[in-house]
Amino acid sequence: MRRIYARLLTEWMSLPSASAPALKTDLFEEAISCHHVLGDLGPGSVGIDCSPAIVSAARRRMGPGYRLVVADLRDLPLQTGAVGQILAGSSLDHFSDKSDIAVALGELVRVLEPGGILVVTFDNPQNPIVWLRNWLPFAWLHRLRLVPYYVGATCSHVEAARILTELGLEVTATGAVVHAPRMPAIWLAALAGWLGRPRLCRLVDWLLDRFEALGRLPTRYRTGYYVAVRATKVKD
Repeated sequence: MRRIYARLLTEWMSLPSASAPALKTDLFEEAISCHHVLGDLGPGSVGIDCSPAIVSAARRRMGPGYRLVVADLRDLPLQTGAVGQILAGSSLDHFSDKSDIAVALGELVRVLEPGGILVVTFDNPQNPIVWLRNWLPFAWLHRLRLVPYYVGATCSHVEAARILTELGLEVTATGAVVHAPRMPAIWLAALAGWLGRPRLCRLVDWLLDRFEALGRLPTRYRTGYYVAVRATKVKD
């Protein structure tokens, strides 16, 4: 996931700006792993998560140089136009009602400066596995440890693009990412890490990266686990 988001940053976002810090929503990766992209957004970047425990854990791992805040995405404690670019990686699909997604996107648009870039990803409702997961009771999936956290409403790339356009942004790119079968990929990566064989880890990395070639095919919105949208805030 870090490599996938790093590619999105490289291809879809500009270099960090000293005058306007970047914003990343959701600090789960920063809290539990060294494999995160907040550092790629540059010193002074802002990280936001609704969980005090996650923010505290991320702060211990990240150290000084980053501003990590506990906040609800529907009510951001940031001034209008305060950030130059935003990476919202699968953090807006945990609301129970789809209307909350539009409210959260509206807040992200508000704090983005004119000309700024927003890159957002959502669970892909057109992926058959994601569709099935969303229709099964969360209590069952949680009890079986298949879904460790609550997942809620989500948006297709078409819906997300429409909402962002209505909010005054210009959508400049859409796509689908993470095409490797999710559970086998997680188990395989965990096994490689547990065995501690660098060669095996590199082989797993290579194999997972090969699946991303499916993102160039017409069927990408069926195989990708996430949709990605890039939009720019139109200058007045």
